[in-house]
Amino acid sequence: MDAEVSKLRKRERDAAPEDPSPAKRARLTHTGPQQPGAEHEKVEQAAENTLLQPKPTIPGRLYASFLSDFVDPPLPHEARVSEWLESVGSDRENRCRSDSHLQHSRSNPISRKLTRSAPAMNSAKDADGFTIPPTPVSTGPTTYQAPYPRSITPSGISYATPGSGRSASRSLVENSSYRKVNLAQNNIYLRPLREQLPDHIARLIDDVRKDRDSPGPSVDQVSQDGALNALWMGAAETEVEEYFHTNIFPKPKPSDVLKRCHRQPMAKHTVPKTGSEPKVSNPVPDMLYGYTSDGAFTGPQEAKLFSMNNMVANSLNLISPFFAIEFKGDGPSGGGSMWVATNQCLGASASCVHIVECLNHQLRECGSDPVSSAAFSIAMNGTEARLYVSWKHDELDYYMAHVKSFLLHEPEHYIEFRKYVRNIIDWGKDKRLTDIRNSLDILLEESRKRASEAAKSRRPSDGSATSNGKKHKSSSSRQNSSTSSFKEHSRGANETHWTPDETAS
Repeated sequence: MDAEVSKLRKRERDAAPEDPSPAKRARLTHTGPQQPGAEHEKVEQAAENTLLQPKPTIPGRLYASFLSDFVDPPLPHEARVSEWLESVGSDRENRCRSDSHLQHSRSNPISRKLTRSAPAMNSAKDADGFTIPPTPVSTGPTTYQAPYPRSITPSGISYATPGSGRSASRSLVENSSYRKVNLAQNNIYLRPLREQLPDHIARLIDDVRKDRDSPGPSVDQVSQDGALNALWMGAAETEVEEYFHTNIFPKPKPSDVLKRCHRQPMAKHTVPKTGSEPKVSNPVPDMLYGYTSDGAFTGPQEAKLFSMNNMVANSLNLISPFFAIEFKGDGPSGGGSMWVATNQCLGASASCVHIVECLNHQLRECGSDPVSSAAFSIAMNGTEARLYVSWKHDELDYYMAHVKSFLLHEPEHYIEFRKYVRNIIDWGKDKRLTDIRNSLDILLEESRKRASEAAKSRRPSDGSATSNGKKHKSSSSRQNSSTSSFKEHSRGANETHWTPDETAS
């Protein structure tokens, strides 16, 4: 633009006539009667042939407001440019508002007009007279915004701002300190790997490890299982659960002694507690095996169970559960944490152990041997399964230990995992149920003995009361007879002969 202004100034100087001297101006403006000479005629002819431009009227607003401080006063040719700028000034402002590519998509349109808070444009200039742009003022750190709505984040994860604490939607078992605080203060512990097991637990593991006589799937069948391969590629929790419901975990028949519940909260009285403030999360296992109340026990045994008020696990009257399973998904729709699944197994299996320990407490009171309170649990997703066993270590602590892990896409692991599951269910349906039935019979017999002893202890006291009553009645009869004889004697005092009353003793 500076080059164009220089060219315009040069052209103006070349085109403009030289300023005549004062003598010439006097001759040109003289109106006297004298006749002009030849020189005078040449001057007039030159004046007529020269085109003089009128002085332009300078408008009130020559340039845009941001050019007013460093542009020199305009020359005649620059006036036309100024008028054009004035004519399109308002349209330019409107067009700039639609320049969304110059602005952040989430910010408001930036006005081209200076605001009161904006620094002045002419606050600083460089050596050439151009205004130096002001340094942008920091407005603080920007807040990160998720690229998807909060309600549809993967796996239902909700973001928490720094310092806001744990999100309300996050469950207690997801807390990083759940094992060390909540479980430990209620005496529930996960034992280290390869720690030696107690003898009765080691014998139980040997039993569920034995081979089965019933046929199972072959290696080729497992290798060609397209649904299992789909789980390995990635699947949601519902898909994982549906597959293993059908292929691994048997569904009990209505006439069976076993019962399988899905996502039913366990009763609060089943959860071990020490009274400390950190609580154990109330277990809601994805799958839980136990006994039916009417098919697994006789009428007296069932009545004894419900009178104890601590053998019922949930609102569906599931009796003394022994096998809890927690499923997690792992795929593009979101993944569940096996660490969280293990936390859930810790609470559910400890509750199963606690239920049987209430039965053992009554057995010890009557001098009988307790039954095994061990329980099993599994944390698994579409590719891995972890088997745990839980038991009451002493009068205080509940332990859970790792038994074995299985890679489910390996045919050998898959077949072995199925064997463990079926053996655990058979153990619960046979030996464990038999032990509980025998224990209930012992408690029933003990109740009958106590009732009989209580009845015998009441009989001597009743006989003594009856004997005292008879003695009291005889004494009263003798007293009445004596009184009657005395009256007869008084009335017959004037008679010559008197005989005593025959009823007197």
